Amino acid sequence: MRDVAGVSNELFRTEESESDSLRRCLTLVNAIDDGIYQLDAEGRFVAINDALVSITGYPRSDLLGEHVSTVIGGPDAKRLERAIQTRLEEGIDPDTTFNLVLETAAGDSVPCELRLSLLVDDGDHEGTVGVVRAVDNHDQTNERLPSVWTASDSIASVIDEANVGVFVLDDTFDVVWADETIEEYFGLVRGEIIGRDKPTLIRETIRGRLADPETFAQTVLATYEDNTSVEQFECRVTAGTDREERWLEHRSKPIESGPYAGGRIELYYDITDRKEAQQARQESEKRFQSLVDAVDEYAIFMLDPDGYIRSWNEGAERIKGYSASESIGEHFSTFYTEDDQEDGVPERNLMRARETGTAEDEGWRVRSDGSRFWANVTITAIYDDGELQGYAKITRDMTERREQEQRLRREHDLSERILETSPVGIAVVNSDRSAARANERMGELLDLSDDEPAYTTAQRDMYDENGELLPIEERPVPRVFETGNPVIDREIRLHRADGPQWLSINARPITNEHGEIEQVVETATDITDLKELARRRKRELEERERELDAVRLATNLLKTGDQPAPDLLREFVTSLRQFFQYPERTAVRVSVGDDEVTTDTYEPLERRITASSTTANGIPIAIDVVLHDGSELAADDAAGFSDEERELLETLATLLKLYFDRREYIEELQASNERLEQFAYAASHDLQEPLRMVTSYLQLIENRYGEALDEDGEEFLDYAIDGAERMREMIDGLLEYSRVETCGDPFETVDLDTVLSDVLEDLQLSIEEHDAEITAESLPTIVGDASQLRQVFQNLLDNAIEYSGDEPPRVHIAAERTGNEWTISVRDGGIGIDPDHEERVFEVFHRLHTHEEHAGTGIGLAHCRRIVERHDGEIWIDSEPGEGTTVSFTLPATDS
Repeated sequence: MRDVAGVSNELFRTEESESDSLRRCLTLVNAIDDGIYQLDAEGRFVAINDALVSITGYPRSDLLGEHVSTVIGGPDAKRLERAIQTRLEEGIDPDTTFNLVLETAAGDSVPCELRLSLLVDDGDHEGTVGVVRAVDNHDQTNERLPSVWTASDSIASVIDEANVGVFVLDDTFDVVWADETIEEYFGLVRGEIIGRDKPTLIRETIRGRLADPETFAQTVLATYEDNTSVEQFECRVTAGTDREERWLEHRSKPIESGPYAGGRIELYYDITDRKEAQQARQESEKRFQSLVDAVDEYAIFMLDPDGYIRSWNEGAERIKGYSASESIGEHFSTFYTEDDQEDGVPERNLMRARETGTAEDEGWRVRSDGSRFWANVTITAIYDDGELQGYAKITRDMTERREQEQRLRREHDLSERILETSPVGIAVVNSDRSAARANERMGELLDLSDDEPAYTTAQRDMYDENGELLPIEERPVPRVFETGNPVIDREIRLHRADGPQWLSINARPITNEHGEIEQVVETATDITDLKELARRRKRELEERERELDAVRLATNLLKTGDQPAPDLLREFVTSLRQFFQYPERTAVRVSVGDDEVTTDTYEPLERRITASSTTANGIPIAIDVVLHDGSELAADDAAGFSDEERELLETLATLLKLYFDRREYIEELQASNERLEQFAYAASHDLQEPLRMVTSYLQLIENRYGEALDEDGEEFLDYAIDGAERMREMIDGLLEYSRVETCGDPFETVDLDTVLSDVLEDLQLSIEEHDAEITAESLPTIVGDASQLRQVFQNLLDNAIEYSGDEPPRVHIAAERTGNEWTISVRDGGIGIDPDHEERVFEVFHRLHTHEEHAGTGIGLAHCRRIVERHDGEIWIDSEPGEGTTVSFTLPATDS
């Protein structure tokens, strides 16, 4: 064990030592004027000399075994404790003087200087030895406070300035003292807490002001149950009207001596700044780690000075295939190929990084599955105060880039071969119009000799479509340099000895990183043959267009409607000659049955072509075209007519047949419709009289014999009257249906909003009776029969209300224009119909329900369809059972 000033540590063990040498040493120590003491590792007195007994005024027996804080106040004791701890941690024991104040048994304060030495045996701290000398004055910066038990006002001011919250508890754990900082930290009032039971104060007040009240309360209350230990923990106070949110460090220990022995002292230090800095550091480290993990294109990991892996990010796992648990602790050479490992490449890379700071390398690396990838590697040495701490290693998988570079090299070689074998002229032109690069084909196209320095169109005169010489600034390459815009498929003409040559020119800019044009890529393609082919095709198209014009003319003439056949044929013949190649010498004759029309110059000649046909009713059709004066015809064209003209004539004959077939069909259909309308009118009209008679007699029976009829007789009579009434409604509906075409009003401008308004007014009683809600969008103005369109809206709204189901009717009317027509839709939320019946409901007298279920004649929708068709429109239904029904119809739109 270590000696102090040449005196054995055992000197202070006891006053009863029997050794003569020890007694002499004790006598010597006691003769010294300075106080000498020895403390054990816990800070308790194990020996003191007479001088220290004199200074403190305590009997030796009262001090032995007591803690040093009995004579040294808290702040000074803590300074000594920290000094001793620092010396133990640093392994040094400097000769340092401390200024402190001893508290005597009488309550006086004695300024002293202290020198101390540590007692260490085989690295274990066994205590301290100190020499205390009373002084008149000492450094006031080390002046300690008077005893907390006798000078609370003085200690309060000093502690408050230190921003340390203090609770002092007696042996029953009542609060005997608290400082102002406690008020500030916990939002308490000292006058209200002094004398209170501290456990109760925690449960009722303080715990509710902590972020984790349960943990705080359990930890602090446990110190009261076993008041023998030192406690230290961190807690967070929440913000309130009387306090700020802050982090506190709680430190507490039992009071072992003095008037509050058996009690406890609790200190609270504000560590908010430290916690915030710690959290900020943790967040920063977390963000950094997240950033490293998020960079999955790079393998980023740390090595120790010997090259063993210490960290591993997700990018490393993705690139190399090893998980963190598989990699950390392994040597980084694992990822090198066997050849590189044998050649010492990993070691050389580390050495280069250690010597130069950074080492870069590219080469093959090996994944966990044995596959290889081309890697770009950067190794950076990390030093701290000149000492190597390890390496940061970043690896990027460059396999695709390497393959791309190799592919680009192959493509470049291929491009060179293509450039020289291409049938297209290619040149890269500088701003002075010289060629930086050009293939031989460009020279051939421009008819340049081999000794000319550049092959570009800038060396040749260019002409436009009309043969005009193009100015320099309008030529493709100068144009690109001037505007920066590419020139696409510009056609130019060159004059050559063997005739004109046509080229298609494309020119595109090549820019630098600043967007400035440095060069222009120009390509030239020989399109001379294409231009000639295009001219021939143009002539053919013009001839074909004339034929099509003839067909269009004939078609338009045939659409003229009901004009008499001679008038139609006369107009047709008059216009037909212009579509033949010799119109001045062409004459035409057209006959349909007994009707025949010819041009003034027509006469039957040998140079002629004929086309004929027959209508469906057997009426013959013939077209003859003759050519006068054929002296100018070529020998191989003696007939004077081309194959295209013969085909045209056949087409025209077919069109005439189709027209007259359609005309005959329409005439027959119209006659049939007229007969049908006459029959329907006559039938419905003739049925009115006997039906009126039946109805009249039924009413007479009811009036005269109604009282004599029993219940069945009255029911039968009601059935008969109801059937007669329905028959009358059906006859009226059929009569109205048959007269849609013949008795409708002339078409005029109709505002459908007005029509709908009138219909809603007529249906007002029915709407109110059924609690119906009918909404409508703005409807258009069209040309039509207002009376009939009113009937359409009335029938559709009647149906929507009638077939609404159990819920009140909800009907919406909308209009949408598409092209040249309006689509009007009436949508309800009623019972709907099966899609299989959507077409059948438009048939006359077709019903889906019995008369007992729903009233009606079964002719309303058929009537609507006929009215809509009279207006050149269509009507249809979209419906699903239980999902409502939408009836839509179209009407032609008008621009006025």
